[in-house]
Amino acid sequence: MIKNIMLKSLRRFEASGTSSMRRNKEDNKQRPKKALLFPVGVFKEIKHVFRYIYLSLTLSMRKKISFDYGMLYWVATLITTFIVLLGFSLYDIQQKNLEMVDGVFEMVVPFEMGVYNMDALTYQLESISSENSVGVQVIMSRQDREEIGYTITSATYASSLYRLSFIDKIPLFFNEGLIIRSSNRYYKINEYHTVDYKIMTIHNIKSMNMTRMVVGGLILIGQLMGFVFMSIIGSIRLKQVFKPIYTMTKAAEKISINDIEGNLDVSRAKYELKDLALTFNDMLDRIRSDYDKQKRFVSDVSHELRTPISIVNGYVRMLDRWGKEDEAILEEAIDAIKSESKNMQVLVENLLTLVRSDNQTLKFEKEVFDIGKLATEIMKDMEMVDEGRHTFICDIQMGIHVCLDYAKIKQTFRIFIDNAMKYTPDDGEITLKLKQEYSSVIISIIDTGIGVDKNDLPYLFDRFYRSDESRTRQTGGHGLGLSIAKAMIIGQNGMIRVKSKVQEGSAFIISLPVKTPETCI
Repeated sequence: MIKNIMLKSLRRFEASGTSSMRRNKEDNKQRPKKALLFPVGVFKEIKHVFRYIYLSLTLSMRKKISFDYGMLYWVATLITTFIVLLGFSLYDIQQKNLEMVDGVFEMVVPFEMGVYNMDALTYQLESISSENSVGVQVIMSRQDREEIGYTITSATYASSLYRLSFIDKIPLFFNEGLIIRSSNRYYKINEYHTVDYKIMTIHNIKSMNMTRMVVGGLILIGQLMGFVFMSIIGSIRLKQVFKPIYTMTKAAEKISINDIEGNLDVSRAKYELKDLALTFNDMLDRIRSDYDKQKRFVSDVSHELRTPISIVNGYVRMLDRWGKEDEAILEEAIDAIKSESKNMQVLVENLLTLVRSDNQTLKFEKEVFDIGKLATEIMKDMEMVDEGRHTFICDIQMGIHVCLDYAKIKQTFRIFIDNAMKYTPDDGEITLKLKQEYSSVIISIIDTGIGVDKNDLPYLFDRFYRSDESRTRQTGGHGLGLSIAKAMIIGQNGMIRVKSKVQEGSAFIISLPVKTPETCI
């Protein structure tokens, strides 16, 4: 028993060790990737921090743009400063080297001619080295070194540098432009070759810092002055650029629901701001138009409801006085109240239909049917209702199948034919034509009625619109029929247009899609 327990424990230990080793191997594999991704992650975090700080600044658009351009200017000038300082330093070193090399050659040639000895030459080299802050080594050719056996060296700088500069190693380790470090100092090596000599100059980098600091300070002052100048001028210029926007803002603040008659002045606006102002004015025009329609709609609804409500109230008062005793008055009042209630119900349902159409929530129950057959049936029904007052003419092509809402198309037919019956004098003609053209079915309802003036045609489908003052409640309806018919046609991807001439009649032309796989989706 104990043995089994020990074996199980050992196996668990081995398994855990194996899994830990696997995890360690996986971690070791992931470490290089993590090490490479770490700087990227740090950069992203820093970027998010700066972006958060920038977005947190409660600055106006003008100040933010000025700040952005100021930062761009600052970065550009920093890069320019670095390039200028680098070029200046290289140029300064090159000029000093050329001057110093010319002086060394002037001294070495007289030395070979025996004009002065080694001590004098070394002293003069040290003078040149001190004046130019440059370490100098004159390395003779290999043949001369074998004969003379030494190298002429100035003693201006620490000897630890020169302990690294053995004659045989100098051509191997010191290339032109190489920077080395010795005794906590940095040096720049430059070599100049002639036939018999190699002159090597050793510059102490720190010795040139003062010159660079002076030049850098002057450039920095220029940068600050340029930044301030650019900020002031840029702010003034941006204020001029954004002045039309401020004007538009003030004009927009003055516009309210009670005063929407104002428009923005676009005479001084240019380019994109002018387009913005024109777009804003167009929006105001649409708002005014919709607001006027809304006011007219509310007024018309109130007018349509006022009459039936007044009638109902009148009959209620009459019932209150005499209805309990006179059965004739009771029946008359009940019939009138039923009629007006139904009238108000129809009005409310029509309004709901139009609201659903406006909100694009009007539902259509599509099905396949023969629209020619439907048109024929409706013409027979309407002719029966008309009781022979008009002549009905049918020119209908049968066998045209559509995939539309049967009930709504039927209601649309009735609206247009009923409208023709109302405004066509007795003995007039009402014609219904139906035919297929390509992928559409064309329906024309033509009458010989009173017609519509061309100035009224654009408003013919508006709600409660009546082109003739004589169109009162005597004709029945509420002036919503054509609006509802148009909504039902447009909602089923159809089109409608109207032609009319006063005292000659009107023609309503409807286009609906025929049955296709797409129309029945």
